[in-house]
Amino acid sequence: MKSIAAIHSSYGNPAEVLHAQSVDVPEPQKGEAIVKLVKAVVNPSDLGMIGGSYGRLRSLPAIAGREGIGEVVALGPDTEEPRIGTLVRLPSEPGAWTQYQVAKAADLLPIPAGLDTDAAAMAFVNPPTALCILREFADLKAGDWLIQNGAGSALGIFMIQICSARGIKTVNMLRNADKKRDMLLSYGADIVVDESQFDPKAVKEATGGALKLGLNQIGGNSVSNMIKAMGNGATVVTIGGMTGEPIKFPTRFLIFNDLRLRGFWWDKWQRTHSADECRKIYDEVFALIKNGTLKAPVDSRFKLADIESAMKRATENSRLGKVMIEF
Repeated sequence: MKSIAAIHSSYGNPAEVLHAQSVDVPEPQKGEAIVKLVKAVVNPSDLGMIGGSYGRLRSLPAIAGREGIGEVVALGPDTEEPRIGTLVRLPSEPGAWTQYQVAKAADLLPIPAGLDTDAAAMAFVNPPTALCILREFADLKAGDWLIQNGAGSALGIFMIQICSARGIKTVNMLRNADKKRDMLLSYGADIVVDESQFDPKAVKEATGGALKLGLNQIGGNSVSNMIKAMGNGATVVTIGGMTGEPIKFPTRFLIFNDLRLRGFWWDKWQRTHSADECRKIYDEVFALIKNGTLKAPVDSRFKLADIESAMKRATENSRLGKVMIEF
């Protein structure tokens, strides 16, 4: 069997080094299944892995992609589950962006029936990250405040939706806010402010000095402004550095405001927790999708064969949601 796969043989600009190629798919053996790509999404971590800047890189040449859903289309001998036709999470290794791939049947996570497939394809990186941050770094209750930069990202949007459902209020910082303000407000954002117009004093007054948790995806001066608006004993969690600039913060806030700076990496969380704990997180995400709390922000859709165009769009700041790859 032949398959089309998005492969890169060097690290670099994803739109330049990633190409659709034909690869052979071996016959499934006992305990294995063939999964066909249905929908996959492009995450910043994908771009980092292709570019060579991520914390964990694959050996080259590599099939790109880490997140999405597929359909079981064949089973190996003496293999009964998951049944043919079942929607499952795409295996993240050796890479998700391939038309067909062979996987261990026991490792395939079935997708509950009736879920929105766009949201299901995004269920395995950003929503679990948002849930873990809320669970592990601050005990936020209804009426409490969270602040985040990079709020127009998929993680930012999922964080807004989860917080809104829990009655937690959000301050959302982003560049070119006018282009995304209405979208973020529709997802439940309370305050949306442009990075260039961010006034820490005004935000602190608007939130009553009660900002307890900050989420940093940007780095640079954005973090400094965020910290100035936060209350005593607050925690800032860094999960990304989109600008590539070092985190900057006023030292006095560490001393006099008891500020805490932490980091979070979903990949590490999965490696250090049991399969049952990971499954509980995914089940929680599935439940939030099913009850309508989580809605998928999709910017555009591309065929796997047009992966170069997908990569170009994924690196443009004008995106309003995720780039989706389909076959």
